[in-house]
Amino acid sequence: MTATKKMWSLATLSLITLLLCASQLWAGAWTQPQGKLYTRLAYSEYEAQRFFNEHGTSHDYSPGDAAKKRDFDYDEQTWSFYAEYGLLDNLTLIGSFDYKELEWTFQSITLQPSGMYISDKNTKSSGLADINFGLRFRLLATESGALSIQALYKSAEAYDEKDLDPLEIQLGDAQDDFELRLQFGQSLYPLFPGYCNIEAGYRWRSEYMADEFVYLLEVGADITKSLYVRTKLDGTANVGNGNDPAVTLVDANPNEIDLGKLELTVGYKIISMLAVEASYFNELYGANTTKGDTWSLALAATF
Repeated sequence: MTATKKMWSLATLSLITLLLCASQLWAGAWTQPQGKLYTRLAYSEYEAQRFFNEHGTSHDYSPGDAAKKRDFDYDEQTWSFYAEYGLLDNLTLIGSFDYKELEWTFQSITLQPSGMYISDKNTKSSGLADINFGLRFRLLATESGALSIQALYKSAEAYDEKDLDPLEIQLGDAQDDFELRLQFGQSLYPLFPGYCNIEAGYRWRSEYMADEFVYLLEVGADITKSLYVRTKLDGTANVGNGNDPAVTLVDANPNEIDLGKLELTVGYKIISMLAVEASYFNELYGANTTKGDTWSLALAATF
């Protein structure tokens, strides 16, 4: 073998190795090697001033308002911690939790002897929200891809909303969920130095909310040795079995929610084991939920 061929062989091997390592860090289908720990600490800000109705059309008024004249502003600041630990090469333990600070400003309409009176009202809440933990098991590994199954349990035990005023902001939906999804990840070399990830599954909800189909499409790539990008379409579609409230001002069932979010992320590897990421999330489509934007900064580390 000539020196030139050796150089190209080493370069090709290095590129493939880089892609596979990047996929293990970014894409959901890959499991962590035994004993490896991946963590991600993020701060995000979400703001919504519009609402998706039951038909998927967005409006600038609050849900449940028959007159459709009440403006609202919803703000959410979240500290998120996510971790993956390789129990075995093909079995990864997953855990995450969020701490949230929420604020809701809306217009309240009251009837007085002199007529209709509209006033601005504001309510806030903060605390530990939902906690998630689960397992990812790799069913099949190829030279450049992986097929896995993931089971995830969401607990609402960190907060108790039974005594809250109905107008106060809820830290979550106060119910436990179980989710099962199939995940497939594949390196896109030699098309370009990147990967794709496809996921689909089902989420069982324990209380009044409708069960959901869950799906995700993801593509990521290395721009340089230190700079990388990724984009995701992360969505849910309800199956129509949510409890219908006895009294409602609209025809829609507010417990049957759809949502599709587009994520755009740019990351920079400070060192091989530490990266900083900036993300933007846009809610493209949905039903019976707010429509807003999220900005996020995160530190991702591997140990």
